[in-house]
Amino acid sequence: MANQTSTRKAKHHQKKPMNKKSKQNSSGSLFVKLIGIVFAACLVLFLAGVGLFFFYAKDAPELTDQSLDTTVSSIIYDANGEKITDIGAENREKISATEIPQQLADAVVSVEDKRFYKHIGVDPIRIFGSLVSNVRSGGLQGGSTLTQQLIKLSFFSTKASDQTLKRKAQEAVLAIKLERMKSKQEILTYYINKVYMSNGIYGMQTASKAFYGKPLDQLTLPQTALLAGIPNAPTLFDPYANPDSAKKRRDIVLLTMYQNKKISKSDYEQAVATPINDGLLTTPATQNADWKYYDNYIKEVINEVKSKTGKNIYTILLYTSDAA
Repeated sequence: MANQTSTRKAKHHQKKPMNKKSKQNSSGSLFVKLIGIVFAACLVLFLAGVGLFFFYAKDAPELTDQSLDTTVSSIIYDANGEKITDIGAENREKISATEIPQQLADAVVSVEDKRFYKHIGVDPIRIFGSLVSNVRSGGLQGGSTLTQQLIKLSFFSTKASDQTLKRKAQEAVLAIKLERMKSKQEILTYYINKVYMSNGIYGMQTASKAFYGKPLDQLTLPQTALLAGIPNAPTLFDPYANPDSAKKRRDIVLLTMYQNKKISKSDYEQAVATPINDGLLTTPATQNADWKYYDNYIKEVINEVKSKTGKNIYTILLYTSDAA
């Protein structure tokens, strides 16, 4: 009996290590299964996201030169060839790619899209950086490239409520297509001509003449930086209505130019110290819209153009300035 009892105890003690090992194997197997499930779920979500992206993208608008181009003001002259007024749907004077000052190009690219000359229309690095920044600060920093911003201005509403997943997918696809169709300089030119600059003014060349009474190539560094920063929030950064906010934005533009080695430290410090109203006209050089509607002579010109061409110069393209 003593031997049998001893044998039973020995067998009992031998079973414990086997149970522990079995549990370890079971735990390891469960962990592998969980990893597999998580991976499979992520893969399904990824494929669903890709499918949804292309489903939305297939309905993107057609990308044409006309859709990218901007309307311009019709210019009315007197009998002696003197300009009387600009009139049209949008107060805008366009500038060609060769007329864009390098200083303005550096300012716009530095503050809006410093990887502009490297990406293909969308910039994953910029998007990831924006996500990280938003998580850390709780802000809403955008990840759109200059090309995407141009697409937005050309085809879509700029309201925050309209920035849906479908719109973002179409915006990205069109931006990639645009980069294949146009050069970087052409895209930058479209952007500079199209952006809203506050005070009923569109395009940076128009704003330069309205704010400073001179074209873009005659602006100083701080004046150029001011214009480059306005499109981000035209009403907020209006130098007439909100000079303090406009200066903060201008100084951010200058800082990004310095960080991107487009200007020297002394240039940056001198520009930041410049008053925001330096060279700024007392009021924007724009005319009262009511005057355009009620002046008898202007009304006569509008009616004559409509009767002869069937065109309404307030709502369609009418390139009269070149002919004049």
